[in-house]
Amino acid sequence: MEKYISRRSFCADVVVAGAAALTGCKLGTTTIPVTSDARINALPGVPPTAAIAPGIHDLVVQGSDRFCWLIVPAGYDHSRAWPMTLFFRGAITPARNYMDNFQPIADELGILILAPEATGRTWDLVLGGFGPDVEFINRSLHTAFQHVHVDPDRIFTSGFSDGASYSLSLGLTNGDYFSRIAAYSPGFIQAAAQRGQPGFFITHGNMDQVLPVESSRYIVEQLKSAGYEVDYREFDGPHAVSLSLARASWEWMLGGAG
Repeated sequence: MEKYISRRSFCADVVVAGAAALTGCKLGTTTIPVTSDARINALPGVPPTAAIAPGIHDLVVQGSDRFCWLIVPAGYDHSRAWPMTLFFRGAITPARNYMDNFQPIADELGILILAPEATGRTWDLVLGGFGPDVEFINRSLHTAFQHVHVDPDRIFTSGFSDGASYSLSLGLTNGDYFSRIAAYSPGFIQAAAQRGQPGFFITHGNMDQVLPVESSRYIVEQLKSAGYEVDYREFDGPHAVSLSLARASWEWMLGGAG
């Protein structure tokens, strides 16, 4: 039986994403105020030499009293560089709530998963424009790089619901940083710019009553029209993360068939 992570399973997401109204905006342009250039510029430095145990870690982010979550897969060895994907949560539900379901997939595939928290109830772009979350994501990456050895050429992004829209939008804005971008049930894509030539992996449940599946169909059409490669997969289900498709997306990031 397919396993999902949904809003209902957390009994927390009582606010509808508020992103659907933005669906259909022209790819690569925005009328939303931008208080940041939305650039991700954190890069790994000298690899850390201290060991870190596999598992889920809460890391205090540099320059703040807030946390990000880091999944370190089984078999992690600091002597070599590892791939990493960011994961952006949906509205309301804390990032930590996803981690227990993601840990076995990370262990199986050998991928680090970094989940920063939004500074508000959801991501800054959904609330008005790129801004404080971009800064916090950069700080979260800097913090993670001090704990784990990350391959700078294999840093990816993924997200669910509002976080899926954020993954697409921030990812395309930084397509020269993120080579592969995944989104599970997004509502829109609203990049500050188009950079690089990233690939996309998008999933959506055809019974989604929060962000209709038509939003992903439109996004996929626009991305393909703009010349991007897109792997799009619909599933029979609600507004949720399909864990089998999340696994497939991360396998795709690593170069597998997915």
